[in-house]
Amino acid sequence: MNEQKHMKIAVPTNDEINIFPKMLGMAKYLFIYEIENGKDFKLVEKRKNPFADTMQHLKTLDVYELINDCSIIISAHIGKKGITRLQERGMKLFFEKGNIQEALIVALNNS
Repeated sequence: MNEQKHMKIAVPTNDEINIFPKMLGMAKYLFIYEIENGKDFKLVEKRKNPFADTMQHLKTLDVYELINDCSIIISAHIGKKGITRLQERGMKLFFEKGNIQEALIVALNNS
């Protein structure tokens, strides 16, 4: 129950309003939200993704290092191997498109 109290969610975005529509690792920013009391969302940090324009091998693991304090990722797309790598590290993944706030509500209702 305590984990739910301050659970962190990472959301990739370029425009700060919508979920980045392409691969997770290509987004310019990773917004970190915290769920408070199981129902309220608070943006706690805007992290710049230094790997947005790179194409290195195992990129998902580099991005994971940026957000490994989060337990949930909401993304439009993650590569097949990246999904496996993130799930092996305990990440819960939600695939949503569009507005970040709406996606946060969906994720909370399904977590």
